[in-house]
Amino acid sequence: STATTFLTIMVITHRHIIAAAKTSGGGGSLLQSSSSQSQGQCDDKTDKKHFGGKHSTKQLGDKSPAVFAALVFLSFLIPMLVFGRHRPAYEATRPRIRHCCRHPINANHDGPMPKPWGWQRWGYYDFEQNFNCAGYLNDGTKPVPNMEFWETMLKAYNQEVDPTYKFDAVVPPTEGYRHDENGPPPYYAKLSPGKGRGLFASRDIQKGEIVHDGTKSDVVFPDGLTWKRFVFALPRKMACDQVAWTFTQPFEEDGPMRVVSSLNIAILMNEGDKAKDVNVEPQDGNGAPSDYSSVFYALRDIKKDEEILMNYAAYDTDYNAAGIGAQSQTWVIELVETCLNSLGWRKIGATLGLGR
Repeated sequence: STATTFLTIMVITHRHIIAAAKTSGGGGSLLQSSSSQSQGQCDDKTDKKHFGGKHSTKQLGDKSPAVFAALVFLSFLIPMLVFGRHRPAYEATRPRIRHCCRHPINANHDGPMPKPWGWQRWGYYDFEQNFNCAGYLNDGTKPVPNMEFWETMLKAYNQEVDPTYKFDAVVPPTEGYRHDENGPPPYYAKLSPGKGRGLFASRDIQKGEIVHDGTKSDVVFPDGLTWKRFVFALPRKMACDQVAWTFTQPFEEDGPMRVVSSLNIAILMNEGDKAKDVNVEPQDGNGAPSDYSSVFYALRDIKKDEEILMNYAAYDTDYNAAGIGAQSQTWVIELVETCLNSLGWRKIGATLGLGR
């Protein structure tokens, strides 16, 4: 197994360290002795900051059991942390994850995904990969979500995020949300050639008119972990939809980056292939483009049945700042370095490739 292999490597490395110390009498490549005995002892400050100089073979032997125990521990810890989380949970050919998740999951699985070990550290792209989203999301023939779809999503949202959130009593999510006193926003959802599901004007829209108001439609997650719980509570394909629909946005200058999505057809708005195709954009109260705004205005007159298209670059995408980026595993390296440094063994860390 991987752990056994790492353990073997660690044991061999440990023996080489001891052998090198005995051969050089406290010197050698790992235990550098002073170039001249006449120089006397090096000062304590240097000895604490750098492994080497004045460690005798006896001192090395005294620390040997502790270092050996640390190496054994790391031989099991590192493989689990480094290799475990990158194995797609949906592949039935992955016995480690299959055992962890208690039952095999294949690419056609469409129930809620089991949470594998370390799921809290998954990032946005880990969900796309491990949920096998590519084929589903690239299917341009997916139907427009029906009421059952939105109700399932609402149930998961109530369970994991906000138990008080409800759909509008007048405008169902299949029509959007209550845009104004006249009812839903001026668009409807249908399949768009080459783009999949999209939004189309339900009437003629004049330049400068509010086409979409995210303040009445969007859901903002309190933190990245809550968003991850919500995604895991959804059936696989629905989870893929939600991952694709999730974006990040700050709502004020120097404000925190937030995880944002929607639980109605407003989230189906596509991006224009060319700049001239874009006909709506978020603006502030003065009519200036603003990535802090969730209110979209028509940039020109839009004819009935014309597709509503935005520029996705209107909002910054920063998954790390919003708490749903890939969680770096540098903390594992830092843990190893801390253990080694606490024993005064900085050069052993460098020899094992753990130095920065």
